[in-house]
Amino acid sequence: MEPFKTAISQLFQREWPFVAWALLCVAAGVLVFRGYCRYLCPLGAALALLGRLRRWRWIPRHDACGTPCQTCRHRCAYQAITPAGEVQYDECFQCLDCVALHQDPRQCLPLLQQARRVIPIEAAP
Repeated sequence: MEPFKTAISQLFQREWPFVAWALLCVAAGVLVFRGYCRYLCPLGAALALLGRLRRWRWIPRHDACGTPCQTCRHRCAYQAITPAGEVQYDECFQCLDCVALHQDPRQCLPLLQQARRVIPIEAAP
């Protein structure tokens, strides 16, 4: 049952089970970021199950991810990155925001540290 038809199109003017389901979904969305998509939607549940059954860790991480760097964890809207820097694939929505941070030399702490260690050598005149 699609709760958004009850909530948006029909303005909660349906039988009480539909209204209760729509209110539950709205409450889940208020309390948890994308709560319907993550926990109540059948597609979201299937994606979470596939996240648990993954074969490879395909989201790249640096050794410094998590300690000392916490940038990706703090910027992850889904809270799918642990304080140790590991990605919880069953919570991850594959938005790839952490991958963009991971590859940005202006925001990724390990890349910033690596750039500071490299001393450019200029040719003599």
